[in-house]
Amino acid sequence: MRSSIIAFFLFLATIAFFAIMLPFWKSIVWGITIAIVFYPLFEKAQKIFKNKNISSIVIIFVVLVIIAMPITLAVYIMVNETEKFLENIGQIKLAFSTIVAKIHSISKLKILTPYLDKLDQALFSVLQNTGVLITKNVGIIFSQTYNIVANFIFSFIIAFYLIRDNEKFLNYISSMIDDKESFYRILKSIRDSINATVLGGVLTAFIQGIVGAVGFLIVGLNAFFMWMFLIALFSFVPLVGTAIIWVPAAVYLFIDGHILKGIFLSIWGVVAIGMVDNYIRPIIISSKINIHPMILFFGILGSIIVFGPIGIIVGPVIISVADVLVKTYVENKSKRYR
Repeated sequence: MRSSIIAFFLFLATIAFFAIMLPFWKSIVWGITIAIVFYPLFEKAQKIFKNKNISSIVIIFVVLVIIAMPITLAVYIMVNETEKFLENIGQIKLAFSTIVAKIHSISKLKILTPYLDKLDQALFSVLQNTGVLITKNVGIIFSQTYNIVANFIFSFIIAFYLIRDNEKFLNYISSMIDDKESFYRILKSIRDSINATVLGGVLTAFIQGIVGAVGFLIVGLNAFFMWMFLIALFSFVPLVGTAIIWVPAAVYLFIDGHILKGIFLSIWGVVAIGMVDNYIRPIIISSKINIHPMILFFGILGSIIVFGPIGIIVGPVIISVADVLVKTYVENKSKRYR
């Protein structure tokens, strides 16, 4: 009777614990990711500093620098390019109007006239009112920025303690589990899938950056390293990804009268740049965790739809853990019948 009461209250305590931690689940996932990826660096730092606290602080600082530098550079580049773009709205308007006038002059295409006029009005209404839209939604933008910064801070706090007290956490969890072998097998699958996902993401971003910048160079849009950096950076954005960069560039070429270049860049974006993300990323990850690329592709895509950007990490982890659990179940079942 007493054990039943204890089990009941343990069940309630578990539910309460998860309810308390639920608002921070994304920060926990990112914190675990940072801890796993940078733990080998922590082991090297510990040999130098001989102190877990100092070593953990050094690693967190390194991670902050790695994250802060590209973000700062991206903001700087985007601000400069946005200012130039806004200064040239009049020129883009003139080029677009010229194209519309040419289409109007072709009798067979006159049927498109009403649609082109509406597109003309809608497109440049958005461009001219961009500042107004940003001003009206400044509260929402600030709120989202605050949430992102807060999640980053919580992630680093979690990562700090996970890196510093790694052995204590693992010993505590393993002490409550009878099947130690299965526990460490699952733990290894989580570690391998996170490392593979991060490695796959970084390599994919690097390859996409180079491939995309080459395409931009071919159509005469210079600043190779700027395009490479922007495409690599936005490759981490789920679903839309690098299209944020090459689609507006292709539209600009069309509007500016470079139809063939616009067509080429559109095809290059869909085929060359898109192929890297759709095929190379799953292949890189599957080579590390031995999961079929097709399963990984739909697993990552579905996880992004369900969980948002963090699904890039969560998807491969879920698939990898599920794979280990199935294999463990089959092995245990086969042992029973021997």
